[in-house]
Amino acid sequence: MMPLLTLVTISIAITIGNTDPLIADYFYKIQGEAWVWKDSWITEAFFHKGGRALSILLALILLMIVGISWVNRSLLPHKKPLLYLFLATVFGSLFVSVFKSLLAVSCPWEFDRYGGTLIYSTVFEQLFLRNGEGCFPAGQASAGYAWISLYFFGLNYRSRWRWLGLAVPLLAGLVLGFAQQIRGAHFISHDVWTLAICWFTSLGLYIFVFNPHSTKKLT
Repeated sequence: MMPLLTLVTISIAITIGNTDPLIADYFYKIQGEAWVWKDSWITEAFFHKGGRALSILLALILLMIVGISWVNRSLLPHKKPLLYLFLATVFGSLFVSVFKSLLAVSCPWEFDRYGGTLIYSTVFEQLFLRNGEGCFPAGQASAGYAWISLYFFGLNYRSRWRWLGLAVPLLAGLVLGFAQQIRGAHFISHDVWTLAICWFTSLGLYIFVFNPHSTKKLT
């Protein structure tokens, strides 16, 4: 229950504390009340496009390894965990993309307080307005957070390396999410929900595939 309670607590804190606009206001103001980093090479080409391309490349390499594991004797015992790793990673990103398309929540740069045309409203209000470009949850951050599946992959083997498999995707997601926030593409709540979707996707598939005896510590 801990991850779910953490998600609810953080979401409530962001709403009550008005955290989304507070952080976006700060990023907007330090750029001279404009999104000057919106089209910069470091945020747009390197982090935005580059991060997504790297995640896709890693997924393709993983898919190739999964294919080999079904015919290679040394990898044969690992075919199910490898298949899990691929599916959990892909599904995490896929679910984020689907929600983005269905929910039609606005990006910060769409609001008049950040140079756009829409009147500012909270994410909760936008779920009913549905007049945005489709920026919730954060797709770019999922290029990092989706790989949280590495933690559960390692957990299956009871490996100490699972903690690295948790830390690296978390760090990657934070960096990619931050790069998008300073572009005006996302609020912090968008990234929080992306992390949650990727976590629960990996967790749910882990339970389904491996059927662990006890999931109390995981849920």
